[in-house]
Amino acid sequence: MCKNFIYLAKIDLQLGQDAYDGLLQIISEENRQRCKRFMFREDALRTLYGELMLRYMLMQHFSIRHEDIQLLKDESGKPYLKGLPVHFNISHSGDYVVCAVSEQPVGIDIERIKEVDFKLAERYFCKSEYRDLFAREEIRRLDYFFSLWTLKESYLKWLGTGMSVPLDSIAFKIGSEISMIDTCRSARPFFKQFPIDGYKLSLCSMNAGFADDIKEISLEEMKFFTQGDN
Repeated sequence: MCKNFIYLAKIDLQLGQDAYDGLLQIISEENRQRCKRFMFREDALRTLYGELMLRYMLMQHFSIRHEDIQLLKDESGKPYLKGLPVHFNISHSGDYVVCAVSEQPVGIDIERIKEVDFKLAERYFCKSEYRDLFAREEIRRLDYFFSLWTLKESYLKWLGTGMSVPLDSIAFKIGSEISMIDTCRSARPFFKQFPIDGYKLSLCSMNAGFADDIKEISLEEMKFFTQGDN
């Protein structure tokens, strides 16, 4: 059985107010209030979709009841599930929200590919990564930049340390396999990247059981499953 479950949803910016208000009642009080504080509707939708997707996955794959799902935060601010031996991580960018659930700590990052100042690479990448980036043909550099960036982000989210870990202390090499050297830590998790048009997505986990692809889920599926358990 695959131990890393990964789902993706495209947010619906045309979601009506009544439907939106109804879905807010499904998620945690903290995230409900967080959604209400956002200035932009799309930011609220990303938070809403993230928790709905998490609840769907926990109910679907781990047989956890809706009312038994309680989200808390540790001292570093990383969310976790109270009293449940299941780990999760959520990421969003552009039109998409992704969620990974596993029996071990997991980190996931999605980024929309867009023009960047490559001075960021000089600042945040280690020397070997920077050399690899500029060894690519110019037309392929942007794609490779986001491959490296999402790998680093997924690893930091797996660690749960945020940006307190210097990005240039972690070196990735992408070939037929993904290899990593962390000059400060001995842990060696597994990595996998998934193709999404216009985006890069990377997953980090101690479980080597990766699905071949990501399951895309609709808002209607999440709504039906979570509301049906109430």
